[in-house]
Parts: sequence; C-alpha cells; structure tokens
Amino acid sequence: MLLVTGATGQLGRRIVDQLLARHGSATGIAISVRDPARAADLGQRGIEIRHGDFDQPATLVSAFAGVDKLILVSTDGPSDLRIRRHRNAIDAARAAGVRHILYTSFIDVAADSPAEFAVVHRTTEAELAASGVQFTALRNPLYADFLPMNVAAAFINGVFELPAGSGRASFVSRTELAEATAAAALAPALARSVYELTGQATHDYHELAAAVARATGKPVRYQPVDTDTYAQALVAQGLPPWFADALTRMYAAVAAGKFDRISNDFALLVGHPPRPLACLAQELFSHH
Repeated sequence: MLLVTGATGQLGRRIVDQLLARHGSATGIAISVRDPARAADLGQRGIEIRHGDFDQPATLVSAFAGVDKLILVSTDGPSDLRIRRHRNAIDAARAAGVRHILYTSFIDVAADSPAEFAVVHRTTEAELAASGVQFTALRNPLYADFLPMNVAAAFINGVFELPAGSGRASFVSRTELAEATAAAALAPALARSVYELTGQATHDYHELAAAVARATGKPVRYQPVDTDTYAQALVAQGLPPWFADALTRMYAAVAAGKFDRISNDFALLVGHPPRPLACLAQELFSHH
C-alpha cells in the first residue's frame, strides 16, 4: 500500500495522477486528506480515500494504517506550523508501522540560508533521519509554475522586480516533479536517501527575462530590488505578512547562491531530464 498526503493540493494531486499513469491502476494507492469531499473525483478513479488531519495526530495514525510507503507532501503555512505538522506525520507513520517515507523537500536546506523554507525542510529531514524509518528526501527546486507570477508586471511596463540579485536557480514544473516523485515511490529500491530534482542548468533572472522575451516577442527586463521593497509590494498586493516574508527570504537565498545547484538525479529516476528553460518559457508565455 502506497499513500499520498495532501492529495488535493497542487503538487499532491499531480503526484496521484503520475502514480496512476505509471502504475497502470489505482490498486494499492491511497490518499490522506483533511476534507475527503474535495477528493471525490479521485475516489471515482478507484483510489482509496482516508481522512487525515495534520493538526489531529490520531487521525494520521489511522490514515496510515497498513501503509508500506508514504509520500509526505510538505504542507503550507508559517514555518513553526509546517514543522509541527510534518513532525506529527512522521510520528504517526512510525506508530503505524510505515516502512518508507518519501518527503517532498527543497533544494535549499543550508544552515546559513536566509530562507525560512530552508529551516522547515532542514528540520524535517533531520527528524526523518532520527525517526528510525527509512526515508528519501526529494529536494525540489523552484517551481516553474510560479514564473508567470514573477514576470507578470513586465507585460504591463516591461520590467519585473525580485530581490534575487544575480543569483542563479533552476526551474522545474510541478508536473515534472510529480513525475519524479511517482517514479521514486514505485522504484523497487532507491540507491540513496537524498535526490536533488534540479533542472539541467541554472539561470539568473536576466536570462529568464531574455527567454520570456524570445517566447513572446515583447520587451522583458529583470530589475533586482532590495528585500524591503519587495516584501512591502507583496503585502500591498494582499499577501499575508508571513508569506510575503517567506517569499522574500527565498529570493534572498537565490541571491546568496543557495539555488545554484545542478544534479542528474531527475533523469536517474525518470529516464530523461526535465525540460530546459527555453521549452518552459515557450509553454508558459507564448500566449502573451
């Protein structure tokens, strides 16, 4: 039995889709969700739906009963809440006798990173290592899915701003990361406990701007800004202050070089590398 948490979320739902495609059937696949009604369509596809609430640990122990492999999709929210929820899931998995946890982690887990996200994933990986349960950390890079939001202002005034300096990162779509996660979960054995699911190359945001300009035929320029300016702009757009701060710190980590990492791990799991930036730009922006 293989179970996916957070299966009604953006990444979790895609992981379920990829599991179904690779496995060929819903047999032996279950999901754990806070609101089973939101997963009714997955139930219609033959997937077993279980109720599990990260804030109610007892529900997780029953949701994880009989599960061999658990795909723990990292939660959203302020860092202390995320860490507590992940801890609840790890404790419940151990209590339920889960044999292997695959965790959707983050490429930046550096102790000296300015990013709040790094603290969450570093802490959870450490707690997985201490749990005694076999685990695999699947470290995701920046989602390509967020690039349209990053660049949106450029289609109004030709410029988009981020506090990423000249830092470099790779961008991979959620769908492709879900594909790699499903491949790892269905593999009979995994060679190691950490996989870094980066793109084939890293790019700074000036290079991203150039790729978007080529895809759209419109002038697009990247302007680095300071962290305070960016955080204030996000709050003005209506983002909760904690989320504005977390995003700002993430781009500060890009500026600090924490995302300038390349690995062949994606291809090891999937059999081919993720799409390069030119393809992503064409797919995401050619309609502009």
